Amino acid sequence: MDYSGNYPVNPSLIRGYKPPFLNTRYCAPPSAPIPPINPTLNLGYWELLSPALFGTAGALFLSLFSDTKHVTEHCGGTLLKLTIIGYAIVASVSASFAITKVLKDSRPPYDHLTLPISGVLVSLILLFGSEYLLLYRLFPSSFEGEVGDDFGTQLFSFLYLSTTTIATAGLGDILPNGLTARALVAIEIAFYLFTMATAVQLLLAQNH
Repeated sequence: MDYSGNYPVNPSLIRGYKPPFLNTRYCAPPSAPIPPINPTLNLGYWELLSPALFGTAGALFLSLFSDTKHVTEHCGGTLLKLTIIGYAIVASVSASFAITKVLKDSRPPYDHLTLPISGVLVSLILLFGSEYLLLYRLFPSSFEGEVGDDFGTQLFSFLYLSTTTIATAGLGDILPNGLTARALVAIEIAFYLFTMATAVQLLLAQNH
């Protein structure tokens, strides 16, 4: 016989009806974790030190293989000087963060810090030495003193200048002459004073 009435709204009214899955709880479907909206940038030691290393390679390449007069005429002297100074600042700040990261992750005894801190110092000495060399080959009047006539002698002279500058023990035999050269020397000295002589001691004291 045909049923012409309305279907019951509640199925439990039908005789003998048993709802499936009694006393079951609702489970949300699995989903992938939502990444943070503003993820923090966590760079490692070598990533923070890479600007100094790449800057050294780039400055040496331009000093050795590029036609410096053509580069100066094409880009403009002021723009090149600002680029050299700006890159030195960025690389120095990045190297400071590299040292800070190493110190924050360290625990006493601190004898294992010799290599990473020495790596930062050597990288900065190479960076500023190569930038001094590039600045001299682009603008020979930027430095006064006997720096040599060939590339090898000039490179050694400016690495010597960079080493004595970062140690704040300038002997005065090679002198910066001009605003750009003096700015580079000031940046290198500031890195040592604020990072090596101050920040390192404070961070080590906090970790005790």
